[in-house]
Amino acid sequence: MSPPRGRRKGRRWISEIPPVRCFLPDGSPRNDATFLNLEELEAVRLVDLLELEQEEAAFYMGISRKAFWNDLTSARKKIATALVYGMGIRIEGGSYVLRDPKSGDEAGKKVQSSKGAELALLERELELLSARLEQLKGRMTSLKGGDERGGEEEGPL
Repeated sequence: MSPPRGRRKGRRWISEIPPVRCFLPDGSPRNDATFLNLEELEAVRLVDLLELEQEEAAFYMGISRKAFWNDLTSARKKIATALVYGMGIRIEGGSYVLRDPKSGDEAGKKVQSSKGAELALLERELELLSARLEQLKGRMTSLKGGDERGGEEEGPL
């Protein structure tokens, strides 16, 4: 077998390892799953959940925009395949460095994301979660109000 060509894949910075790493649809065999790397999950989290721009997310992970784009498209394709074909998703492995939550980044590494940048990202995540919570509360209130009044929400004709 010939040696691999080109540069080896660089390590990506990730914020956390998820507590749940396997998602299986009802009736799916346990061995019928697609594998998602931890850095691919982080790419999806940063762009699709936290709504960061790709350039910001790539900087946060310590990689180029092209490498970030490759991770993101790979993750999205794997997730779409699992959803369309009813396969499970297993999250494991990859080439990553776990960001230390106490001190920001590990000393001496390529990416030197300041505590301020990490704090801004966490504030953005909290803001998005708060907005979603308010949206859900409003929906619950309207559903409860609609049930109690017997459908009188519309007002006079």
